[in-house]
Amino acid sequence: MKRLKISFFLLVAFFVFSCLDIDNSLSQINLSAISDSTETRYGAHIDDKGWVHFVVYSPEAIQVNLLLFNQPADKMPKYTIPMKKVGNDWKTKIKGDGIGAGLFYMYQAKGLNQVSKYDQYGLMFNENYYLNDPYAYKTQDVKYSAFFSSTPYTDITSPIYNGGGKSIVYDHTKDIHPGHVKVKREDLIIYELHVQDYTARITGLCSSKKGTYLGLAQSGLKTAGGLSAGIDHLVELGITAVELMPLMEYDEETGNEEGRYNHWGYMTTNFFAPEARYASVKGNQIIELKQLIKALHERGIAVFMDVVYNHTGEQGPWIDNERLAVKYYNFMGLCNTYFYRSTNDGKYYFNNTGTGNDVSYKGTDNIFTKRLVTDSLAMWYQIYGIDGFRFDLARILADGSFSAADWIDNDPRFSDAHLHAEPWDLGGQWWDFMDNYGWNYLNNRWAKWLGKYRDKIRKFSASNLRNKMAFKQLIEGYGSVSNNMGAAATTKPWRSVNFIAVHDGYTLRDCVYFNDSGGSHNCWDSGGDEDLRRKREKLMMGILLTSQGVPLILQGDEFGRTKSTALSQADARNTYNYESSTEDKKINHVNWIDWRLKDGDNSQSPNAPNYGKELFHWTKDLIRLRKQWSHFRRADFVEYVDKAWNGGLNAGSANDAKFSYAWEGADGGPIQLAIIWWGKKAEPDIMVIYNESWNDFKVTNLKDWSQGDWKVLARSWQNDDFDFCNIENWENCEDAGNSIIIKDRSMAILISDND
Repeated sequence: MKRLKISFFLLVAFFVFSCLDIDNSLSQINLSAISDSTETRYGAHIDDKGWVHFVVYSPEAIQVNLLLFNQPADKMPKYTIPMKKVGNDWKTKIKGDGIGAGLFYMYQAKGLNQVSKYDQYGLMFNENYYLNDPYAYKTQDVKYSAFFSSTPYTDITSPIYNGGGKSIVYDHTKDIHPGHVKVKREDLIIYELHVQDYTARITGLCSSKKGTYLGLAQSGLKTAGGLSAGIDHLVELGITAVELMPLMEYDEETGNEEGRYNHWGYMTTNFFAPEARYASVKGNQIIELKQLIKALHERGIAVFMDVVYNHTGEQGPWIDNERLAVKYYNFMGLCNTYFYRSTNDGKYYFNNTGTGNDVSYKGTDNIFTKRLVTDSLAMWYQIYGIDGFRFDLARILADGSFSAADWIDNDPRFSDAHLHAEPWDLGGQWWDFMDNYGWNYLNNRWAKWLGKYRDKIRKFSASNLRNKMAFKQLIEGYGSVSNNMGAAATTKPWRSVNFIAVHDGYTLRDCVYFNDSGGSHNCWDSGGDEDLRRKREKLMMGILLTSQGVPLILQGDEFGRTKSTALSQADARNTYNYESSTEDKKINHVNWIDWRLKDGDNSQSPNAPNYGKELFHWTKDLIRLRKQWSHFRRADFVEYVDKAWNGGLNAGSANDAKFSYAWEGADGGPIQLAIIWWGKKAEPDIMVIYNESWNDFKVTNLKDWSQGDWKVLARSWQNDDFDFCNIENWENCEDAGNSIIIKDRSMAILISDND
């Protein structure tokens, strides 16, 4: 009976904690002192005497007021405090009961309003809008319905604030720091994941943690078949870094469909605050995100953050009932003409991002937008322990900037952080981002996503590349700027971030399931042949993980995740808004990972394969091989040697850490190629043989390239348990003899000690 009572009280305690709303303060604020501030940092900061300093940028405002609120849902402020202008900034400091961490606040800006439906770009101050702090460390959930009770016209004459999206004072000094994990650039094996997608369908996870920071941090989770899931799966897979899709506070009500949210998160509203929706306890997003990062670090996994500094969730103005409307969240009402870029005629917002606005980085390194970005990056690196950043549509960061994107690279506050760029936008493509016009590895540390790698390897798996030199360029780590061979994209292998699939487009599985030759999709349904799909999936993953450069794997590709249950094929390649505001599982399950696929169970994802377990083992073994020795992760481009004389007799130390092509098929047809990556001292030699053709082919000169026996380490066409020999005991693997047959659209890996 006593045990029952204890269990009951524990249950009650758990329920109370789970339902706790940390933002739902019951204390009343009482202001006791106001004074001028000399603080130089933007945002809200508490000093050692208990004053809270507020600083906001608004160079054209006539007056800016600080608004203080008693409760999280209040629509009217309890206090309105005029701020003092100092240069381009507005400042004040305050004291009082309830004035400190947890205080809800907003700004109000007064000034000229010069816009119309014909001249949409210009000053648009309106004191009837309450604006949140662009530098706030913490916010409530920021979304359209939280801010506005009716259409936000630029000419309204009375407030329409709906009580949400407030800024909240926060003190990071009280928190435990998550630390950092250092991974050499050439040792990165990156896994792109979405916090919600990754754990939302794990059956053993309690409902309050599904799709949250803490859900991803929790160990001990299993698939329905008893295999590792969640964070333990990442450890088992062997990746060295995760790339978390956007985590900054964003407006989810930008899904452009009734009942649908913007799911991916590329509509940032606040660049210093984590997304509130991913907290398992409302208002606890900062602590929970730090716990997640710490959990990943404790497992040796570096944490990258996908950052979106090219546009904001305020989007662009629109016309409604012949009146101009705009989302006044922060920048639009404080400094829009300093923050956003205009069209050449000065009438509209520039839109190379396709979202309604572009942030402007034109000019020198001391403009406000550049300071905001570097301050934001420094905070995420220094306070949260983020180890690297992936920059969405990064070309905009360099467009018109006097120092290209080097202004980010030069900031000493995060000089150890990895910098990866998505080097394109609607205005153009910069495949050789920061490796051109005098920029290279000697003066910056930028790496970049290589879309051309994806395009060509997909073609290879369908027997449609047929350009041997272009293929060589990719596996050697040079990248590409053209559809054929063309110029190299990078000046070091680690500056090439290689991938077959990412969030934006088809999954690896879907690219062998659908037909789509448009754009860069290069997808072929394999004629409906499921075994061919299996071989092509394994081939593409195998090429990715045996290429020089940095491999990036999309969540779930390692066991055949599909998004083919979307309402259309077009939607399957762009699932940005597949999150239901009404919890419709048919919508949500398109993005949420089906962990049964790892077990080989496709009963809930019928368009997915039933060999997900095989795909997972294949990927895991490739990663283990990549990490075991240095062959596929060289920091520098590898020197070529054209032969191993006398059957390898003179090849030992002379060829150490170099490479050779041991077999090359005829030019013009499907590529059939064998490459040897000669090991460094005390490492074995590894030969990788790739077959683009729909026909088998035979390599007949193996003994010309080694004094020892070549062992068969891996054959992608084989089924699970037979496709990979034991890496740690490779000397006992099957002898290849002097020849080996490579099956159609497949690859093999051989290994020799050359003795």
